[in-house]
Order: sequence, then structure tokens, then C-alpha cells
Amino acid sequence: MKKSITVKIAEHPNELITKAKHAAEKNGLRFIGDTDKGLIKGFGIEAHYLLQEDILTVNILRKPLLLSWTKVEQQVRALVGIKDIANNNSGKL
Repeated sequence: MKKSITVKIAEHPNELITKAKHAAEKNGLRFIGDTDKGLIKGFGIEAHYLLQEDILTVNILRKPLLLSWTKVEQQVRALVGIKDIANNNSGKL
């Protein structure tokens, strides 16, 4: 199942990407990207992100079966430190 999470960011995109790269590396994940788009991959997780002005969309393509969608969403929210604009769990990206 695929899922998209869309959030509005409060901080500057460069700061967010720097923080995300650090968090990914700290947790053994690969982070390849910039302030426009990128990929996060490792440990059965694969996600692409798109950053347009102050809107971040994370498209989760794969996750471990034992990792709940709720936990994935919590981690995305914690990374950006803000509330949801919309959740799309229809499976469409």
C-alpha cells in the first residue's frame, strides 16, 4: 500500500532538508535530495518527497509490514514539527 502525507512547513527549506538528512543518516537511512525533491531509503522504507514553497509532500512507496502507518505519519510530523494539511491514503501518488 502506498500513502501520501502533505504538511505545511514552518521553517526555511534549507533548514528542513539539513535536519532531515541528519536524522536519516543518524538512523541508517539513505537521503538523496535537495530543497525541491528527493528520496529516503533503507530498512524496507522507500519514500520520495516533493517540496513546493512551504508545502512538503511525502509519498511513501514501501514500509516494513510491522511499522504502522500511524507511526510513519508521526515521524514525518515530528521531523517538520507541524500539523497536517491533508492525508491521502487512497494508494494514489
